[in-house]
Amino acid sequence: MKIRFWLLPGLVLLLGACSWVGSAARNSIEDVASRYGREHFTLVVSVPPNFGFTSKAQYSPKEGQDCEVYSPGLGGLVTRQQQKSDKFPAKGVEQTVSTEIPLEYHIAGCSMVLTRVSYEVNATYGADVWDHGLDHAGGLAIVKNASKTTLDGSEQRGLCTWLFQISVAKAKKGAIEKILSCNAADEKWQVPENKPERRKPGGVADRSSLPGKVIKLVLRQSSEERPAIGDAWQKHAEGWKPCLGKGINDPYGFCRGNTKEFRTFKLNGRECTVYPNCTEQGAFNE
Repeated sequence: MKIRFWLLPGLVLLLGACSWVGSAARNSIEDVASRYGREHFTLVVSVPPNFGFTSKAQYSPKEGQDCEVYSPGLGGLVTRQQQKSDKFPAKGVEQTVSTEIPLEYHIAGCSMVLTRVSYEVNATYGADVWDHGLDHAGGLAIVKNASKTTLDGSEQRGLCTWLFQISVAKAKKGAIEKILSCNAADEKWQVPENKPERRKPGGVADRSSLPGKVIKLVLRQSSEERPAIGDAWQKHAEGWKPCLGKGINDPYGFCRGNTKEFRTFKLNGRECTVYPNCTEQGAFNE
């Protein structure tokens, strides 16, 4: 007589769930046992009014360690990664904030080292819910025994500029919207005119030089706005005028070929022909 065993579908699901719960429990225990190293450096950041800042410290396994962990979602082993984020919301005034960034992270026998600190800048330019911008504004690459570093004892400087354009998005179609762009500035707060020569704030730092160090980043807002696409606007004595391009339905409106016809746009409930000095009277009819 043969004895047969039947594995019910529900039991298969139960076994799968048990496996997932067991893995989740192990991960939770490991998370409790995790810790950051004592050695750190301090990042001090100054931002203008209505600007917020986020630092993202990224850690990778030390050389010679694979630091693998089971991923229930992928059904296999993956290399551990760790990120420590510190977010500072925007305020209506200029603010200076600081955060301590550890150089190592340890979890379940795995030692990880800091490899990069990314900068994110967010800001608002109006009262509308859509009137905000975000820029991945550079950061620090942390390397071992760097033959050449670009981070000295002086502070880092970043000049943030609002780039304006006419929106094609449904929520703001035909209205001015802005893009935030931050670039590294020199001692006189100048940014290269030649676009390929521009870079983001930050640089390369040798890991051995960082313990106990204070690194400063100062961000300022440029007093002058620029078109997001230069060939779509022409500058006049009264301000910037958007070119008509091939016609009112042309989504790009490049000036080449037609530098005498211009389109209108919406700004603060009015129909305007010049930015930012909109002098037209009366409300714009939707």
